[in-house]
Amino acid sequence: MTVPHQSTPPRAPQDKLPEDRRHMIRRRWLTAVIIVLLVGIPAGYLVISAGQSRDSGRDKERESSAAGLQANRPSQMKRRVFEVPIPAGAWDVAYYETSNWKTSRLYVQFTTTATGLDAFLAESGTSRAQLVPGHVTVSERDADIADWTFDDGPTGGTATPPTGGAATPAAVGTTAPATVGTSAPAAVGPSTGATEASGGATGATVWAGTTVTREEPRPDTDITVDLTDPAFPRVYAVSTTSP
Repeated sequence: MTVPHQSTPPRAPQDKLPEDRRHMIRRRWLTAVIIVLLVGIPAGYLVISAGQSRDSGRDKERESSAAGLQANRPSQMKRRVFEVPIPAGAWDVAYYETSNWKTSRLYVQFTTTATGLDAFLAESGTSRAQLVPGHVTVSERDADIADWTFDDGPTGGTATPPTGGAATPAAVGTTAPATVGTSAPAAVGPSTGATEASGGATGATVWAGTTVTREEPRPDTDITVDLTDPAFPRVYAVSTTSP
């Protein structure tokens, strides 16, 4: 009788050496470091990003809620978006920006030289020849928002010569009947281009304005210039764009 040959049972795997305490501590420490890095780094980035976003939002909120003009130059990006090129060397620069769901406006004022004014007008797409004497193109609404006062001149939104009935500088060479008890003042009436170009009446502000109209979505710019001192004109500009 033949007894079947039985296969040799598989060897039991060789037992591993027991982990010593030093190796166990090192392994656990390395695992903890890896977990901290995997969790902590993304969390840190999120915290930093949230802080930067919050600070940026606060800065924008402070800027947008600032009362009146800010005595500073608008950023290069704002000047490019609103197409308001401030000439090099201009001083007394201030700006204010408003924005809503429909329109955004940038209010800018500065003083420059006669050459700087020509450069500003040229970069804005207009020229000194387009300035209408005696006309203020900045609307009363925009003037109130920017706290500008345009005395001795009509206000409006388009660069057209003023018509009768608006309060304008007294015209040189005109007279009016003397009032009892007072000297005879110059007649108050619509100013002429020649009057404004020559300086108007003594003490009167010499205004000139134009509106630069561009194709959408580019902004339109109302420009009003105080030419009382032709060597150092004062520029007031309101650029309006639709987001």
